[in-house]
Amino acid sequence: MRFDQLSDESIKKVGERIIRNAEARIRSQVPSPDRNPFSKGALRNSLRFKWGKNSDDEWELTIDYADHGKFVAFGTRSYFDAGARATSFFGRDYVGYVKSTGGIRPQYWLSLRGDRPVYEAIVEAELRVVWETFITNTISDLSKNSKRND
Repeated sequence: MRFDQLSDESIKKVGERIIRNAEARIRSQVPSPDRNPFSKGALRNSLRFKWGKNSDDEWELTIDYADHGKFVAFGTRSYFDAGARATSFFGRDYVGYVKSTGGIRPQYWLSLRGDRPVYEAIVEAELRVVWETFITNTISDLSKNSKRND
């Protein structure tokens, strides 16, 4: 069974499992007062995670956060890492706060690098469960139908 053959309900469940994992990971990396002397907690408090269909009827993970989060994630001035914005969640490794002068060093707090195998395992497990359920239900239906015909 392929991912595009999953029902919307199954895809929703897979996405919700992935979001729980991703949200925990990102929340542990977002700058906070205990790890960054300039953080006041506003960025952490602004995080909103959503898994759903977009206007093109495609499933997507959306993470909303305060506008200054992009500067903390990708840096400013001479430290700005334009390439990191194009590499998505699996691009750069999380760095955390590093003191700098004349700009903000990228912290890559949105990084999920290293977690890709976890998400792939979640999807594979869901595909297996969906396939096994389909087979079980099909066999069960066949068994019921053959008894009715006897």
